[in-house]
Amino acid sequence: MDSWELARVSMGYALLLVALFTAVVVGALHVSRDALLSDYPKAIQQRYGQQSARGRRTAAAAGLLNLLAFVVVPVIGVLDLHNRNEGTLGFWPPFALGTACFLSVTLFDLVILDWWLFCCVQPRFMVLPGTEGMAEYRDFTFHVRVLVPRPVPWPLVAIPGYGAAAGVVTCLTESLAG
Repeated sequence: MDSWELARVSMGYALLLVALFTAVVVGALHVSRDALLSDYPKAIQQRYGQQSARGRRTAAAAGLLNLLAFVVVPVIGVLDLHNRNEGTLGFWPPFALGTACFLSVTLFDLVILDWWLFCCVQPRFMVLPGTEGMAEYRDFTFHVRVLVPRPVPWPLVAIPGYGAAAGVVTCLTESLAG
């Protein structure tokens, strides 16, 4: 398999993961606007108050759906890579696929969901009742600080970590399958 085919396959599954992640996030907010309350700036959380029972249930369901997507999509992607390749894949093609998937979700979440929708457009399903017009909705740097916390920027470290997990699991599976 050449690098262009690997890139095409990786980006295809990255787009699928982005679409599923976005559907879960937007769907959860449509079911209960406070489902993602813990992801909002502290001042908004404080003004809004306690998360509703519906919000907690919706957040739990969204978390499970995203977990499922983050496991199933790379597995299907690696199987697709395996079908396109003669012999074993080894570490690097699954690493590339996993890294492309997680990087795409991270960038889409930051640029489109956080900066564009949350900070600029502010659709009704993202604005919590009683917090309308708060300056924190336009705080672009809040989302960067969440992505790059100090002292360890774990969300950024998770990008190649997700790829490494895909590579290691593939190598282990291939070695066990013999």
